[in-house]
Amino acid sequence: MKNLFKFLGIFCALAIPVSAQEGDGYGFLNIANLIPGDVPCEIQIGGKDLVPDGLKAGTYTGWFMAKTGSKSMTVSMGELASASGNIQLVEGQGNLVGIFLEPDTRRNSEGRLYPPKIRIKSFPTYETKGYGLKFVSLCPGENRFQLGSLKLDPKTFTPVEIPKWNGGGFEIFRNGDSIGKVSGSTESGAFYLLVGAGVEGEFASVIVSANKQEVPEYLKPEKTKREPAATTSEKPDPNP
Repeated sequence: MKNLFKFLGIFCALAIPVSAQEGDGYGFLNIANLIPGDVPCEIQIGGKDLVPDGLKAGTYTGWFMAKTGSKSMTVSMGELASASGNIQLVEGQGNLVGIFLEPDTRRNSEGRLYPPKIRIKSFPTYETKGYGLKFVSLCPGENRFQLGSLKLDPKTFTPVEIPKWNGGGFEIFRNGDSIGKVSGSTESGAFYLLVGAGVEGEFASVIVSANKQEVPEYLKPEKTKREPAATTSEKPDPNP
């Protein structure tokens, strides 16, 4: 999917400092849904739908721009409790945001587990020569993954660089079971492979662009123009 530049006011639920004012510059967001199932996530920005039909599992929005500053967002899915909060967008910087589920280990009076919670995690863009791939598990607990012939024991939320990736496709295994496939990419650049889990053993994965983004010149704040240096034209004193 190519970068989609959408001039929208944006969102999110992350524990980072926020600003009450909107700036003149632009930041970037790319949102991926790692919650398995047939029910799409609904994402609202300022009470308006970001994706009219919802964001399906294993898909992403593509990169879009928004004014810098604090942006509010609400994410909901089916009967789960909505998640809401704010994110601070910084001039020229991009955030890849993954939406996933966090199990709730509490039990009600009938001994049943409470429904899982919708959570959001942000990852920075990065630069690479040729093809670059970082794997991130959004699955709870300890997991052993295998990407093609490469075996990994990653910590949750910690990006792991995949060496010598050339854009080709491969199968994803978790604890010995196949949970998905990567079709690869015909375009070089920086990518993340994100994997999320459901509450009944199902999984969702997506490979998504993580290239650094740049604001078009015509949208950049104008630089302060330098005033010409002051000059004087004093006449010589006729009576020194």
